[in-house]
Amino acid sequence: MPDTPQQNGVAERCNCTLMEMVRCMLGNSTLSVLLWGEALKVAAYILNHMSSKFVMKTPYELLTGKRPTLKHSRVWGCKAEVRPYNPEIKELDPKTISSYFIGYSVGSRRCRFYCPNHTTRTIESDRAIYFKDDSGGDVAMQPRTVEF
Repeated sequence: MPDTPQQNGVAERCNCTLMEMVRCMLGNSTLSVLLWGEALKVAAYILNHMSSKFVMKTPYELLTGKRPTLKHSRVWGCKAEVRPYNPEIKELDPKTISSYFIGYSVGSRRCRFYCPNHTTRTIESDRAIYFKDDSGGDVAMQPRTVEF
């Protein structure tokens, strides 16, 4: 029946789980509540890459046939220095932009970043350095292997 959420318990529990995740993500970051949609996308992304106790495979694995990995995951709202692609950059212009991680790009390995002090507020890039805390302390970079 329309307007009776009591009859759709599974969807309501899923919505509550998503909104609780969004509330925690916004509470642990210094970002505005206006970015709740981006936080919701990341929460759904995380849930789609996790298995449940009823189905041993994840929704991502059922859809693509590949096992998911969360090695590339980052803390939502963490500070980052992003180097966007700009072929018109001059020699003395700054090469990085201070921003905050807000999600993953659809269809590529890029991440989305929120830049409050930039003309374009959101940037997609795969070249970034992530900071563990907002004070700009320890830098957490992905480990790279070098083959000789």
